[in-house]
Formats: sequence, structure tokens, C-alpha cells
Amino acid sequence: MKYYTADELKTTNKEGAHEILDECDAQLVKFHFGIEAFKNWHKKLFNGNKQVKVLDLGTGSGGFARQLADMDCAGNLYGTDIDDYRKNEIKPLYREFKAADLSWDSIPWPDNTFDIVTAWCVLPHLENPFYCVREVNRVLKNNGLFIFSVLHIASKSSADYFRKNRSFPHYRPTNNHIALFPDAVVKSAILKNFELVDTEYAVRPKIFQGSIKNKIRAIVYALINKYWPAAGKALRRRWAYDAIYTIRKKL
Repeated sequence: MKYYTADELKTTNKEGAHEILDECDAQLVKFHFGIEAFKNWHKKLFNGNKQVKVLDLGTGSGGFARQLADMDCAGNLYGTDIDDYRKNEIKPLYREFKAADLSWDSIPWPDNTFDIVTAWCVLPHLENPFYCVREVNRVLKNNGLFIFSVLHIASKSSADYFRKNRSFPHYRPTNNHIALFPDAVVKSAILKNFELVDTEYAVRPKIFQGSIKNKIRAIVYALINKYWPAAGKALRRRWAYDAIYTIRKKL
């Protein structure tokens, strides 16, 4: 979907946005990268407590809620987006939904409300993502987690594309990615009031599909990842389309 302002999404292009977003889930949700990151840190830091209070930023059609429900963790799920794009069958999974422009509006819940906030490829779409991050910090409980993804512009494919085209492959006139998050920006602007727990990298399946070369890559990667996990992570950093950050609110 091409870029629209918040006002356009709510007025002149409301219908067109719904036609797309009512049926759309973020790639991190589609390929289960988001829910796997959630499972990992939910188990390690919350002992698998199924009553944790979760805020889903940028709900879209609600695919992540369905995945949380499948692991019986949707009992205290809340959601917000600029408009309600959730499928009707998904809506009952949320305890509460409130519309908000995350670039400028306060997240519409009180301070220290949530244990975990998630945002799957939300920040790159925002005009004012750093305000949104400060709001996430406000509504998180002490030591609460913010798990979010951004486009990984430092991958080899992205760097190669930039050298050739003087632009990034994830940012085009035909899509609505408008904010960039190199590691230095994450460290200086986002981690100001958080501490880094982990950075993971999401490699989309197509890199292992099609040609014989790609299929051999899949076999070699599986072996490396099994026996040398650190080397496996280095390969994911090289190949990934998305970076997933898990950060914790500072006391």
C-alpha cells in the first residue's frame, strides 16, 4: 500500500485502506517470526504466565491475536491501531481495542499497564515513531518488554541494492515505509529508556527456495545453526529482511 497520511487513512482513503488491511498481516506474523520471539521471552522472563497483560500495537487484521490464542495467551490481550481493521471473528480475542494515531496520540491506557507490548513492522510506517516508543515506555510496567520489528537495512542484499541504486529495497514510492532504523538510531533514540535484551533476525523462506543453490544453502544453514548457533545468527544477520528487538523498560 502506498503512503497515506493519518488523516487520509481515516477519511478520503479509509475505504481503500480497509480493503487492503482488513485482509493483511505483517510478514513477521505470516511467517510466525513474531510469535516465536514472543514465546521465547514469555517463557524465559514471565515463566509462561498466561495472564500477562499484552498490548498489540498496529493490530491490522488480527493475525497475531489468533497466534496468541493458539498458545492460550490472549486472555489479557489489548489492541490499538489507527482504525479497526480486525476481522470479525478475531475481535472477541481482544479484551479491549482503542483507535489511536500512534505518531501523535497518547496510547490510550494509563501508565504502567502492560507486561508486554508488541509491534510487528509498525514503527517504519509512523511519521513520529520515537514518540510512539516513549508512549510504549509509559504504558509498560517496570521491567516490561517491548518486542518489535523493523526493516533490516544492513543486510547484505540491502547493502548491495543501495550500492547499485542509492536507495533501500524496502523503501519505495509504492509502499508506506517511511522511517529507517539503523542500529545506531535504535541505540541512541529507542534504548534511551530501555535496555537491550536481544536482537534476532528474520530470514524469509524464499531465500531457501527455488534454485539448487538456494536449496543447498538451506541444508548448509540448518547444519551450521544446529552445531554453531552463533555462526547461524551471523548468517541470519547477513540474510534477514527484518530485525526483531526485545527491549526491557528500565527501572
